[in-house]
Amino acid sequence: MNDAVRMARDAIALADMGDDAAAESKFAEALARFPYDGRLANSAGNFHARAGRHQKALTHFRDAISKQPGLDEALFNAVLMLLRLDLPAQAVQMVLLRLGQEPVPAKFLALAGDAARLAGDLEAASTHYRDALMKEPSNIPALTGRASLSLERGAATAVADHERALALAPGNPQLFHDYALALWEAGEQQTAHQCAEAIVRQLPEWAQGHSLLADFNWALGKRTDFDSHFARACRGNAPAPMFVAWAGSLSGVDRHAEAADVLRQAQKTWPDDSEISLCLGVALSEAQQADAAEAVFATANSINTPEWRIARARNLLRLDRISDAENMLGGVVRAGMADISAWALFDICWRLQGDARHHWLHGQQGLVRSIELPIDSSQFGAIRSCLHQMHRYSAMPIGQSVKDGSQTKGALLARQEPEILVLAQALREVCEDYRAGLPLFDETHPLLSRRDAPWSIIGSWSIKLAGKGHHAAHIHPRGLLSSACYFEVPVEIAQQDRPGWLELGRPPSGLINGLSPLHWIRPQPGHCAIFPSTLFHATTPITIGTRMTVAFDVMATA
Repeated sequence: MNDAVRMARDAIALADMGDDAAAESKFAEALARFPYDGRLANSAGNFHARAGRHQKALTHFRDAISKQPGLDEALFNAVLMLLRLDLPAQAVQMVLLRLGQEPVPAKFLALAGDAARLAGDLEAASTHYRDALMKEPSNIPALTGRASLSLERGAATAVADHERALALAPGNPQLFHDYALALWEAGEQQTAHQCAEAIVRQLPEWAQGHSLLADFNWALGKRTDFDSHFARACRGNAPAPMFVAWAGSLSGVDRHAEAADVLRQAQKTWPDDSEISLCLGVALSEAQQADAAEAVFATANSINTPEWRIARARNLLRLDRISDAENMLGGVVRAGMADISAWALFDICWRLQGDARHHWLHGQQGLVRSIELPIDSSQFGAIRSCLHQMHRYSAMPIGQSVKDGSQTKGALLARQEPEILVLAQALREVCEDYRAGLPLFDETHPLLSRRDAPWSIIGSWSIKLAGKGHHAAHIHPRGLLSSACYFEVPVEIAQQDRPGWLELGRPPSGLINGLSPLHWIRPQPGHCAIFPSTLFHATTPITIGTRMTVAFDVMATA
């Protein structure tokens, strides 16, 4: 055993005894003595990864690769860290370093599939998983990844793919969770519900399982006690994430005051938990208890994350403290100029103050358009029929804008039905038509600074309102552009009060009163409304007929 290995083992032993600081110091000493040892740098990366210091771990893994380019373990670990840091595009680029060198182990192909799937390149992901399973049919990561891909694409094989993976990894709770979702999408709602109940029984402290059961309860029509399992679990020694998840389910169905009560209960046990404080402030604000919310925000004033500043600015608007809200938002856009939530609130501040920057942000010609889909009538009819079929097993989701309607799950435009492939191509053409009509490049504008960058669709779904329902005002904070494509509209859209119309620019109810929509768009079958994601948007309620749309978000990449 050489000295570098001995020092690494000593550091790991210190970490195992709980002395993190001494272990870090020992690794630093070892790296100073052996600056060219790639395996030592990889061990240091593993140490920091176990401690949750993912960025620091990534630095060490990259250092190990530079010192010892053929060290597969360090490359594999670096890709994992990039995925944990939500940097899948960088993970794809890094894993390509290994895919070009034969032979490629199945574990690298499976990891390449995960990176491509999370980066949105589903075709590449499918190829990588297939190649991994050809090399090693029992490779669990590849089987699990293929199952996740099938679920996202709404594939007919999703249930079977999950069952194959579960046969080799029966104790994987996330896999069983997704199996329940696959069963639901396949029309086996009762079996899916039984699976969710089993998860809660077997893993009573796993918040994600409880959230799934709440979703299923709500979709099956349980309204008053859809969250009763949360209440039972939180009577014991439930962990903090359980309370946050319970509050999230309540807020997702607009029961914000009850969510605040849950979070107050949690705060008694975890008074310094920043996530609980943030969620409590948001719940109180949404429950129209703005003074109480501001007291929470002010008490934890040392927290300075973008999420915290945006939530507090939103509450300051409720308190009519417009200048304070604007000042709070300034630090957010300076740190990350494309923050959609911050820009949406800036627009409200500027409108209330009569600031001309409002026109610069949302009033320029070409920012809001309705574009006809480049498809013929037979294609349109086939797509519409396909969407109706998908909605057979869809339900109203928790935590989304749709009220009294159904919404498809997964990535609609990633599905492989011929009709959806036609639609996906048509929408890519719509995006390029929209791009061509935009104002000139403006490096200070959240959209126009990205007008010439590559665009990709990052989320897509269909919503159906049947006889009643509407969309509450909201934004899509992950998108650059938002949209609504119309496949069926009720005849009542011709009425004077505009039922079923899309309204852009009116803030959510209870946030600011007195601001009217900036744009009204009358839905037309075969047309797609497309607009900046920084615009709040909603629909007016319908009372008869069917309103069925496809929506998608567009993101710009560097």
